[in-house]
Amino acid sequence: MTPPNTPHPTRRRRLASWAAIVTVALSGCGPASTGKSAGHGAPGSSRSGVACFRNSDADADYCDRFLADLARRTPLDPAQARAAETARQSVARALSGDVLNRCNVKHEPCDAVMAWAEQPATPEHVRSLLATVSENHPQVRMARPDDPAVADTVAFGVLVGQVCVYGYQRLHKDPDQVHAAGPLPQGTCLGP
Repeated sequence: MTPPNTPHPTRRRRLASWAAIVTVALSGCGPASTGKSAGHGAPGSSRSGVACFRNSDADADYCDRFLADLARRTPLDPAQARAAETARQSVARALSGDVLNRCNVKHEPCDAVMAWAEQPATPEHVRSLLATVSENHPQVRMARPDDPAVADTVAFGVLVGQVCVYGYQRLHKDPDQVHAAGPLPQGTCLGP
């Protein structure tokens, strides 16, 4: 029997679950619109406290696919976890910098570059940008229904050192999400 004023065990578990979700949400963990990786501090090494915040453009099943994909990934050891954020940032910079470079460095008319940036991303363009970050061949394709990506985007994954950096990009200008975690069981960053 439960002492008076003590919540029932089922209610305690439910309250603890909600408290964990609120804590994760307030701490900024998870693939929120900020583009941070799913694990705070050690991506892929610990899956407790992982949350998925679906942005307004995401389809209804995106979070389920993202979390299922993350659960299949090999956990990172401490050294890999330290390298994960650096790898994630280098890929995000490579995918974001083309618009600024073309407008500022290559002296193209900024209006034309910005109009180009608003066009849908293509696998070929994303692949060419990822080739500047890693010697490993990136996996790039239009997102499939089983990818941890939003429909009608370009899904990408590239091995940087021993860390998989993966995500999706909708338009030429910026990646929508960039995550860093361990590889999938078959050693790739996206499913075959």
